[in-house]
Amino acid sequence: MDEFAYPPAVRTVSALLGIPAAEQQWLRVRAQEVTGVLEPFCAPGPATAADRAAAELEDYACALVRRRRAGPASGLAGAPVWAHDRDADALSARELVANLVFFTLAGFETSANLIGNGLALLLEHPGPAAARREDESPAGRYVEEVLRVEAPLQLTGRWRTQPVELDGGGTIEAAGHVLLLLAAGNRDPARFSGPERFDSFRPFAAPLSFGAGPRYCLGAAPARTQARIALPLLLRRLPAVRRAGRVPRRGRLAFRGFTGLPVACVP
Repeated sequence: MDEFAYPPAVRTVSALLGIPAAEQQWLRVRAQEVTGVLEPFCAPGPATAADRAAAELEDYACALVRRRRAGPASGLAGAPVWAHDRDADALSARELVANLVFFTLAGFETSANLIGNGLALLLEHPGPAAARREDESPAGRYVEEVLRVEAPLQLTGRWRTQPVELDGGGTIEAAGHVLLLLAAGNRDPARFSGPERFDSFRPFAAPLSFGAGPRYCLGAAPARTQARIALPLLLRRLPAVRRAGRVPRRGRLAFRGFTGLPVACVP
């Protein structure tokens, strides 16, 4: 994870936002700490590491905005700054900073976990892995299957502003909190044939791994792009790569990934 999955994720989002190399590791650590509050059963308490990291990331995003204003308004960070400065009613200062922080989180964590989960899954299935080594065609379909089977984000939450009637399931009252199990939706037999089977040639069926609708994940496109490039490249460069030992998972429910993925190149 440290040597292969995180580097492209960190470098990509840093290039998009104009983050210097010297600051990237600092941001990665803060991003990992902040995602702890997205767990549904995180321990309550004041001044947690996630609270401190969130405040530091907000300060960093404000400094990033100031840097973009001082130079050309280019890149992913420059565009929203330009939009806010042109019309603050369309994009408020709070929304500007929040979206920059969110993209940093999504770009680091989701992308790295997708690459790690995808490699682990492919190493468990020699057939699809061999096909990816030999096939030069776009890798979009099998990345979608990785997203479906091992979604880097397993669940998300929503607050209802109005009552909602569920089809045969009662009513969600206004201000009610809804926990949405994205991973369960990705294995719905009404939508996916043989949902427990990993099929790297499954027809595209739009998994819910990045959400849907107006709250669709901001980091979906860069995460998909990185996985489509990184996984086939690794399998071709290291055709004899195999798992080498225990693969420890992170102790998370929402963010699914590994703390490490040891491999070896054994003929």
